[in-house]
Amino acid sequence: MKRLSRMQWILISGAAIIAAYTGFAYTQSKKLDRPSYEVVKRDGSFEIRDYGERLWAEVSVSQAEYSTMSREGFRPLARYIFGGNQSQTSMAMTAPVSLIMEQTDPRMRFFMSDKGRAADLPKPLQEGIRFIEEPAQRYAVLSYGGLLSQERNMEYGQKLKTWCDAEGLEIEGPLEVYGYNAPYEVIRHNEVAYPIARR
Repeated sequence: MKRLSRMQWILISGAAIIAAYTGFAYTQSKKLDRPSYEVVKRDGSFEIRDYGERLWAEVSVSQAEYSTMSREGFRPLARYIFGGNQSQTSMAMTAPVSLIMEQTDPRMRFFMSDKGRAADLPKPLQEGIRFIEEPAQRYAVLSYGGLLSQERNMEYGQKLKTWCDAEGLEIEGPLEVYGYNAPYEVIRHNEVAYPIARR
């Protein structure tokens, strides 16, 4: 049997390390605390979900454009949960990071809890961070992989709207984009969602 060369061993070892790291990162992201929900209907990558009450930390950003929202929204929220608060409490990262793609009031949110209350959270040191106690809501959701970008967010948002129209679903709010993975992760899970009326 032909022996592998040193370069072949290096390539195989490198591939194994990358595969192990990718698997580890993916497994860790799946362990993050997430909002709980019940699936009402599933149609391929489309779902109708009923979410319970959720608590978010939120900041406003200057425009509903993905790179701007990430730049202006992520840092203050990350600073807050990693100790930038009056009690210097460091909190665990959660998922998803939510982008509210509303033209007149674009916002970024970090999920905090589906059981807690705003009064239980430490006060932020930075101005502009507020807490949103969101009531139970039904959503239409479309899942997709790959990198988040403005073009892909809008593309999948349009696909979701087309599906909602075909299903006769009444959209009650702006498009929301959910990112579940850190930027360094290779395997990614993203979603676009519309709040919809119950019928």
